Amino acid sequence: MNVLLLHASAGAGHKRAAEALAKGFEQQGVTAEVRDILDFTPPVFRKTYAEGYLNVVRTAPELWGYMYARSDESSQKPWEKRVRSAFNRLNTTLFFRFLRKARPDVVVCTHFMPLELLGTHRSRHTPPVPLYGVVTDFAVHSLWAAPRVDRYFVASEEAARQLARRGQPAERISVTGIPVDPVFSVVRPVPEVRTELGLRPDLPVVLVLCGGFGVGPVTDLLRTFRDEPFAAQVVVVTGRNEALRLEAETIGRTASMPVRVEGFVTNMHAWLNAADLLVSKPGGLTTAEALAMGKPMVIVEPIPGQEQRNAEMLLEEGAAVRLFEAADASWKIRALVGDPIRLAALSANARRLGRPSATTDIVAAVLR
Repeated sequence: MNVLLLHASAGAGHKRAAEALAKGFEQQGVTAEVRDILDFTPPVFRKTYAEGYLNVVRTAPELWGYMYARSDESSQKPWEKRVRSAFNRLNTTLFFRFLRKARPDVVVCTHFMPLELLGTHRSRHTPPVPLYGVVTDFAVHSLWAAPRVDRYFVASEEAARQLARRGQPAERISVTGIPVDPVFSVVRPVPEVRTELGLRPDLPVVLVLCGGFGVGPVTDLLRTFRDEPFAAQVVVVTGRNEALRLEAETIGRTASMPVRVEGFVTNMHAWLNAADLLVSKPGGLTTAEALAMGKPMVIVEPIPGQEQRNAEMLLEEGAAVRLFEAADASWKIRALVGDPIRLAALSANARRLGRPSATTDIVAAVLR
């Protein structure tokens, strides 16, 4: 069997979900190829689609929130679907050539663009292979509702209801959770992992993330740890943002508590395993990984739209607290770390929500 996993590089989460599924298929002895749909589009389209998203959420998040809400309301209108379909089809002619040559047995999409593209043009332009959609946030935007999709995999019962309201048959929707790398299903003794990472095993660990592209108020957070220290050690992961890493290291050296700064890491599961608390934006994959390991979150600056909905779910379920201003970071985190009963309750709720077997379950369903 040959499985094709499609994503779009608008943010890092869609790719991480596809890569997690690829590992799951390979563990079952099945060949799985991960491809970015934008690699088959003209350079201007690719740059606008990928970088445009990041630029908007960095510089004008309120504008992104407006665009998210408006498209959620209007994306299923017949005229808008026709225009969008024609435009995407025009810019992906190379992809359909690749598809006819690759002849996959199964196609799984972790982004709505290839899912809609294949669902819309499936009968006339693509081989008659099973088509699956994997939603990578805890709420479902209308753009995920595509025609001729054989099955959807979603994060929660509420997400399944949202997708059904958008016209998808309920019997074709499975609640599996968001797929994460299988390594996130393995939890080891915390002191052992801390020692391996060069951390003190006797001090609580606060893990600060800012996504693969290094966004968020990381330096402002670090300054509060300098001014209001408490008994903990802080690990900051800045992703691919080298300038942010250097600035964070400079600030960290002035802190009155241990601060460790890492750039892009490939062992995020180990850092999460070692942590007592995660401080992060609530991206779909970051949230799913944290929940899979039972780690509570301090939510920082959720992007209006999908991240805001993820944040509301976490708060509603009691698995996170919200940091409204970076200046209060040390004060708020110190209160949590110093309250083991509350921290344990948050951790228990995170474990309850976690779906560490999501990847295995989705792979098994597709193979069936």
